[in-house]
Amino acid sequence: MTENPARVTAEGDVLGVAGSNTGTVNITYISQTSSETQIQALDLIEPSPYLGLEKFGVEDHDKFFGRDEWIVDLTEHLKKKKVLLLLGASGSGKSSLIQAGLIPALRKEKSFSSFQLLSFVPDVNPFESFYGCLLAKYKQEKAQLARKLEENTLINVVQSLKSNSQWLIFIDQFEEVFTRTPKTEQSVFIKSLIQLIEKSDDSVKVVMTMRADFLDKLSPYPDLGKIHDRYSRMLTDMDDVELRLAIAEPAAINGVIFEKGLIDQIIADFQQQAGSLPLLQYTLDLLWKNDDIQDRVLNTKTYQDLEGVTGALQKQANTIYDNFDGQQRKSAEQIFLELISLEGKEPVSRRADKAIFEQDDIQKEVLYQLIDNRLLVSRGEDGKATVEVAHEKLLSSWQVLQELIRENEQNIILRNRLYADAKQWDELRQQDSQKAEGELWIGSKLARIVELRKEQSLPNLDAAVIAFIDASVEERDRIQKAEIERQKRAKRTAQGIAVGSMVAVMISSGLGWTAWQKTRQAEYNQAESLGRYALSLVKNEGRDLDAFITALKARKILQNHHTTNPEVMNALQEALSQRKERNRLTGHQDFVYSVAITPDGKTLVSGSDDKTIKVWNLETGGEPRTLTGHQGYVTSVAITPDGKTLVSGSGDNTIKVWDLDFDSLMKRSCNWVRGYLENPYSDVSKDDRHLCDGIGEKK
Repeated sequence: MTENPARVTAEGDVLGVAGSNTGTVNITYISQTSSETQIQALDLIEPSPYLGLEKFGVEDHDKFFGRDEWIVDLTEHLKKKKVLLLLGASGSGKSSLIQAGLIPALRKEKSFSSFQLLSFVPDVNPFESFYGCLLAKYKQEKAQLARKLEENTLINVVQSLKSNSQWLIFIDQFEEVFTRTPKTEQSVFIKSLIQLIEKSDDSVKVVMTMRADFLDKLSPYPDLGKIHDRYSRMLTDMDDVELRLAIAEPAAINGVIFEKGLIDQIIADFQQQAGSLPLLQYTLDLLWKNDDIQDRVLNTKTYQDLEGVTGALQKQANTIYDNFDGQQRKSAEQIFLELISLEGKEPVSRRADKAIFEQDDIQKEVLYQLIDNRLLVSRGEDGKATVEVAHEKLLSSWQVLQELIRENEQNIILRNRLYADAKQWDELRQQDSQKAEGELWIGSKLARIVELRKEQSLPNLDAAVIAFIDASVEERDRIQKAEIERQKRAKRTAQGIAVGSMVAVMISSGLGWTAWQKTRQAEYNQAESLGRYALSLVKNEGRDLDAFITALKARKILQNHHTTNPEVMNALQEALSQRKERNRLTGHQDFVYSVAITPDGKTLVSGSDDKTIKVWNLETGGEPRTLTGHQGYVTSVAITPDGKTLVSGSGDNTIKVWDLDFDSLMKRSCNWVRGYLENPYSDVSKDDRHLCDGIGEKK
């Protein structure tokens, strides 16, 4: 089959314009200048020209259309400046524009045509990621220099390896420096990047893409803010003309047209949703693969069967998910949960080591199916494979994932915190093991993680996280053992003091004034001891409420003898100056997620992960009233303005309404009883039928 001359011309035009230095775009495209008959007369190329959810690579430049003016503009920018920070919304096509547009264009520039392309994403350690991309071009012993966690690393790598060549360093998804890279590496890498930009010449170009909603993350780094001010560009949405070209031209090159009116419908649907270009490409790819290409027309009916742009992704995901059996679905959900994080309330994709999903045969099989069907993407970095959700649009458009996130929201938040703290602990223990102990978990968070592991709800933890959990459990057990011993010692001390006081009283009764004086001194010493203990509770353990109570007990003893003690006075003063808690209510067995208080301030209500609601009387104190009935954790409680009704929401997908007012509860109960008594066969005794007389009315 001979090559299509029109296609060659079109490709030549695209590359020629991309390298133009005139700043104007004057291109002739097949879809714009040829009739439908002429297009259908071209050689038919059956493979889909659309990339789906994948990003455009450098090799895909002949399929990339609609950004011609941006290609020219960014090329001119880099001819004059050595840095480009391209900002834009998620799904705006930042990475694709750089790889399939700008980089091929720069290849056409005589002044910068033979550059070495070094492309990477920051990930957990940007230095390791940079080292990984160097391995493709340099020997390991030379690339090793990039792994040093130092501020001068990047400039040293350039000075050592670049020689007389030209470099284009492309840092894709720069926001990962703020979302995935720990604080220590983050700070050092940013300083190293700034040093590279300041000290390198024009033979080194640095290009970065970043989501615009992460601009506030630049605030702690003034020098990075200056780079933004000098070198950033904001990628705008494609207009209808650009979208029409991106949709029609790839098909036209392959000898295929769209049914009349279909392109307008696709554009209208696209503009009505979030504007995700990968989702548009995905829809076009599905349209191509589901239609009969042999008739050279992409049809409206096929597009409608896919439920348009917004329905295409969910439809495909549902097809794959529905074909899984029960075990496979559970494995798929576990995989997705591991690849989802939360930024506030918004779900975002996170990258994970592919190997953690390959330990179980069923999960491994499901993983490969998800990758093959492009719901997940696997990448190789420095000899290590990673996996991530193909596009974040899947998180907000697929009902299965929306429900999964909603049901596991608290666990996702807890797991994210677990990964962050485990990473921090793992780094610290290599430097200062004693300081690392302070990062371990010992409270309710640890109890929840241990419970989730026992339930096998955290099956894909990496080795560092497992080590962190095990170390936390050991530390918790050590602290509990030490606390038990402390309480035993305190009890023995208290018993000794009590016995001493009793003996002193007995002696004073038998020996008169001298014995009384000794008793007085013993009680004074006891008060002083209690004062010192109260002071230690504040300074060493932060238990200010217990410190207050202990010091007040000591003050009571001193008051009986009309005297004071500096230790007791100091304890009270210290507790007052450092007090952290106004009151402490204990009773829940797990996390407390929500609290509410009645308008009169007399009643407090709390909802907990232990599936209970507790109602506390703040006036009288005492044991709280416990409300049970929810089958899941109670995430939200609210009280009506009159303070009589409580509403609770739970992870069991129910909302319950409770009476807080006793009279109201009695009225509702009696109304129900009266309805039961209307039954002539009721077995309630005559005497008991009068229990509700005068309470409420039947409604």
